[in-house]
Amino acid sequence: MTLLEAVDVTVRFGGVTAVRGASLDAAAGHVTGLIGPNGAGKTTLFNVITGLQRPTRGTVRFSNEDITRRATHERARRGIARTFQRLEAFGSLSVRENVLVAAEIHRRHALRRSRHHQTPALVADRLIERVGLDRYADRPADTVPTGIARLLELARALALDPQLLLLDEPSSGLSTAETESFGELLRELAGEGRAVLIVEHDMELIMRVCDRVNVLNFGTVIASGTPTEVRADADVRHAYLGTAE
Repeated sequence: MTLLEAVDVTVRFGGVTAVRGASLDAAAGHVTGLIGPNGAGKTTLFNVITGLQRPTRGTVRFSNEDITRRATHERARRGIARTFQRLEAFGSLSVRENVLVAAEIHRRHALRRSRHHQTPALVADRLIERVGLDRYADRPADTVPTGIARLLELARALALDPQLLLLDEPSSGLSTAETESFGELLRELAGEGRAVLIVEHDMELIMRVCDRVNVLNFGTVIASGTPTEVRADADVRHAYLGTAE
């Protein structure tokens, strides 16, 4: 089932067009990739989907509802959560407290019934264990390594029990082994019925975990298909390598 549809999205900043007529979708139960060179417009498109940026033109639909003009917090209540390329944790709080805050917010304000009828404390502990943060649970968030902070952001996003999970460069700072485990976790999350949309520069991870991949270049979607189809696309090779060979 298609959960997210972004249709003909354009974003202009003055005379600069950051995103130009971009369309993509994300289906429940699948991991969808969004890749492209630096400055291609990937984070801007994420911001449009989550309500942080109003599009100049285009439509965003979630669960068959037009949410283009919905505020960010309204989208979160409806089941959309994200992580950021630039880490946004509460540095003075512990790792566990960061996740607990999100779980408390979800319990108080969610518009739909959570799948897990547990106290916020139990939700936080369960998610910390699930993403592998046990040994860091009592550490202040601003003292943990970058890769661990990204896992913290993932746990905090999951505390909102999202139907749609958007991840912006989540493997940055992870070791090879951690990235391997992270990929397995993404497949598990999709297997639970979530739609996962991921922006990532680690092509090995993208090609291994994604069901479909969209390629953005200079704000335009130049290719969309399975990992195999995208990898063989001449326009994609040109965008990344400067050559079709």
